[in-house]
Amino acid sequence: MKTEDIKNQDEQKWKSVNQLLSRAGSRLNILEEEIDVEVQHQYMDLLEHLIKGGDFKALREDAIVHAQDLFDEAVDDEKKKTLLILLSMVDDISIYRSIESFQKQDTPIKPWATIALQQSRMLIQSNLLDESTVFVSTGLGGHDTLLRYFCVYVANEGITLQPFQWDIAQKETELVISKSQGEIEQIEQFEKYITFTLLLPIEANLKEIFNSIIDECNTYGNFLSENIIITNVKKLSTEEIEDFLETKSPPKHKSRPS
Repeated sequence: MKTEDIKNQDEQKWKSVNQLLSRAGSRLNILEEEIDVEVQHQYMDLLEHLIKGGDFKALREDAIVHAQDLFDEAVDDEKKKTLLILLSMVDDISIYRSIESFQKQDTPIKPWATIALQQSRMLIQSNLLDESTVFVSTGLGGHDTLLRYFCVYVANEGITLQPFQWDIAQKETELVISKSQGEIEQIEQFEKYITFTLLLPIEANLKEIFNSIIDECNTYGNFLSENIIITNVKKLSTEEIEDFLETKSPPKHKSRPS
């Protein structure tokens, strides 16, 4: 299959997902906290195992009886992970409050409690409204109906970025992101690149947005590469970004609009 055909198929799939999520409207729930994607996968894998492994209803009922075990230091974290998952599938405000209280504590399994709290909230909302909700989670999380992204603008070969170029990149990004109903949370400037942490609507066209930003910046001296790094999996460390700059090969978790 031709590369262009693959790109067209990918874009069509992305449009279909965006259309589905747009129709969800107020029923859309985005996990706001930054939680390692691997933890999210482990959570969902254990949930699937519990559902398929036996009498899930009986497991939930037993979890209700032992809900206070979440606060028992004698109970190990692995058991608490299972308990959190089971309790998150119980439609009960008092159970929700128990998960919420545990989630506020600083524990090694706080990310699990955060996911469980979101799941519990969704279940209660769905039953109150008598309609299903759509749950969206990424490593970087989001806010309301906005997803969080980490972006790196890279200087063109041989260019050391100057303060006035940092200002241009910031102003052009603020302008386009604002017009796209998004917002910038953090900016960091370096000699060879600029990083942005920002929020964008879930249906935002990333390719169009960032192409327009880079094109506009480059009208002031062609100082930024057309190839940028965009990810909603994690914030890249300085070492990871510099490794990319040295090897000209993106990190394995990197995603880029094409």
